[in-house]
Amino acid sequence: MEDPLLRNQNAAVQARTKAQNRANVLQLKLIGQSHPTGLTANLLKLFEPRPPLEYKPPPEKRKCPPLTGMAQFVSKFAEPGEPEYSPPVPVVETPAERRARVHKLRLEKGAAKAAEELEKYDPHNDPNISGDPYKTLFVARLSYETTESRIKREFESYGAIKRVGILNMFKRVR
Repeated sequence: MEDPLLRNQNAAVQARTKAQNRANVLQLKLIGQSHPTGLTANLLKLFEPRPPLEYKPPPEKRKCPPLTGMAQFVSKFAEPGEPEYSPPVPVVETPAERRARVHKLRLEKGAAKAAEELEKYDPHNDPNISGDPYKTLFVARLSYETTESRIKREFESYGAIKRVGILNMFKRVR
């Protein structure tokens, strides 16, 4: 049940592709005849060698001053017992000494800072303090969902509550 028209179309397509293949093969043969690598002339120009280097005569050998001995300078050397004979060995700090020194410096700085802060500290003028410290209740480990109204409702059964506050983000002073 093949269609004869379809068969003729296929034959025409095949004939056209065969003709193209022959043309391609001929082109490749022509290229191959021009150079053994098969590269075209414009590509071969890129691979041409450079012109040979210009000849330069070798440089002249210079005469160096003659080698002399050191005997004439021996009298100028330092003698044992003179201060220049053995210079003082520089004192090098070991890692353990350095750690101890840095630790001591930090302790001194901390002590000075603590003394300075102690002089500045006045508990009666602290802006974060409100009310009597003996009438303040601290509750720890609260749930994040807990609100001030819930806390007030829970603790009102024990007595009157003046104020409720939750500290969320307290500044850390270092």
